[in-house]
Amino acid sequence: MPSLPHTKVSRTEWIDAALQALTDQPIDQLKVLVLADTLGVARSSFYWYFSDRDELLAALLDIWEHNTASIVERSGRTSASVASAVLGVFECWADDRLYNPVLDLAVRDWGRRDEAIAARVQHADDERVAALTAMFGRHGFTDADALVRARLLYHSQVGYYAVGTAETVATRLGYVPQYLRAMTGTDATQDELEAFEAFLNAR
Repeated sequence: MPSLPHTKVSRTEWIDAALQALTDQPIDQLKVLVLADTLGVARSSFYWYFSDRDELLAALLDIWEHNTASIVERSGRTSASVASAVLGVFECWADDRLYNPVLDLAVRDWGRRDEAIAARVQHADDERVAALTAMFGRHGFTDADALVRARLLYHSQVGYYAVGTAETVATRLGYVPQYLRAMTGTDATQDELEAFEAFLNAR
């Protein structure tokens, strides 16, 4: 059997291969040899970019942190209405460049086996919910109402991915007005809904 080439694929390609593997492998059990086979290169190519597997896992955690940054950034935007503010957060759920749900679930699963990772997940959850709570607070909700609405928004979305809800983008988009009404108690304007749809179409 011929040996695999010692081609030096890029660091990004190694990371992308690891992210793709998370659909059927636990993040903490990723194997360099398996990833090398997927890329069609020798395992030695890995060590051009990473000193060991732990460094790859650390890189994946850095990418995972971007999920939190996206939610915090969009929660903090200035918005004319609470519906517009929530639609800004919905951009995270609509674009996996902002929020990678496969990676988020993989890190949560990892946290069940590693206390240090579990602590990072808890910190991220707290930071995300705090940002959403502040967003609702800026739109006139009491502290208790803002917290509960933030939790409803966040937990419903995490749960959506966790249970593997399967529906088309068009179907989900059709429910957006109802989601907004349930989470904000108000209706979005037609302009706000059209702006969100334009964001989806531009991805």
